[in-house]
Amino acid sequence: MSVPVKSVPTSLKMARSPIFYTGKNNAQTNDTLIYMSLNLKFWSGLRSSPPSVNNYSLIKNTSINQVINFEVSNLISSEFLHDFNVYNDIGYSQSPAGEVLWTNGTGDWKYSDNGTAPVVALWSASGQADAFLTTSGWSALPNVNNTSVSSGVVVLSVPRTRYVFTSNFESLAIYSNTSNAFTKIRIRWNNGDEDDFLNNDGSQDIPDRSTLNTQTQVIYAGVGPANLNNNAGIDSSIKPSSHTTGDYYDVILLDDGDSELTRVKYELTCEPKYTPYQISFVNRYGVTDFITFFKASTEAGNFTNSSFKRSVYQDGFTSPSLQNAQYQDFNINSRNSITMNSGWVDESYNDVIEDIMMSEDVAVLIGVNWVAANPTRGTVEYQKSVNVGVINYTVIFTLAFNERPLLK
Repeated sequence: MSVPVKSVPTSLKMARSPIFYTGKNNAQTNDTLIYMSLNLKFWSGLRSSPPSVNNYSLIKNTSINQVINFEVSNLISSEFLHDFNVYNDIGYSQSPAGEVLWTNGTGDWKYSDNGTAPVVALWSASGQADAFLTTSGWSALPNVNNTSVSSGVVVLSVPRTRYVFTSNFESLAIYSNTSNAFTKIRIRWNNGDEDDFLNNDGSQDIPDRSTLNTQTQVIYAGVGPANLNNNAGIDSSIKPSSHTTGDYYDVILLDDGDSELTRVKYELTCEPKYTPYQISFVNRYGVTDFITFFKASTEAGNFTNSSFKRSVYQDGFTSPSLQNAQYQDFNINSRNSITMNSGWVDESYNDVIEDIMMSEDVAVLIGVNWVAANPTRGTVEYQKSVNVGVINYTVIFTLAFNERPLLK
């Protein structure tokens, strides 16, 4: 008996790139695929605990080439939640609820086998057998298969050199699924001081990924300078407070045999003149990331208004009053912006700038609060040191709120 062929997503997928469920005829003479249905569920938490109600139920009739495609990324991408406050986590922590989701599709199809009477049958198992992980990331062409992250890529961040202010809190997102070998982190300074990264209570416990919980498949490690300084569980020799500006430390991810998987360099940067600004954003992997703009910044207000024209002769007077505006402004408001300069960075920051420009969730740390902002987009020239010598990026961030809040 010849049944249609299905193709369903697996592994970790980025929901701002195409995600397909496909059914097609089995290419046998006189076989016909008539329709295919798809029931979608999205949820956070345990893989074994899907919701009872579908988020979406879809159905499509076959096309002329006997192929049915459901492209579902837009349906998934509206479901995510992000919390930039992971930046000041101490030790290891779970990802926020809603940042990573399980997605599962079930359904049936109707087909005819070699011209026989049409049959309706399930193309999927019930429950969550085909559930896969999704984030609100994106996968760049030519990666048409939406496979930006594999079990071998454990650090969900682009730059491998990060420039940080000594008072910066900053957490690093790690894909901690069951198929990769990551078991611990070691902090190693350029002068040779090193020790294992621990939780605040001195334990080395990583959130348990074996439970297949979305919040433990992606985790955060508080490895920024201020996170380490405030971590009571680690040795003082690896705290930035024991080192001087200009030093750097490597965050090294190891397997259970102490073999290195990957590393990220944190370089302490001094800025005695300007006030650095820290930016958080959801990067290409769909997780929270950070960058600090160290150099000169300027603040500006973008003022807007409506206006109308009226007579200067009012209240029955026959003489005009210069106190009565002929051109009257109203609905006056402002959106503030901050122009920032990165300071000297290496070419890997071209990808960071791209991530910021592509991000739908960006915020500026003002005082102790993350304030949503929009970077000024348009043409951005990616810089190469061979052309410009030293690389500095200037970006304008406009706060995503009016100075005077409006209810409508």
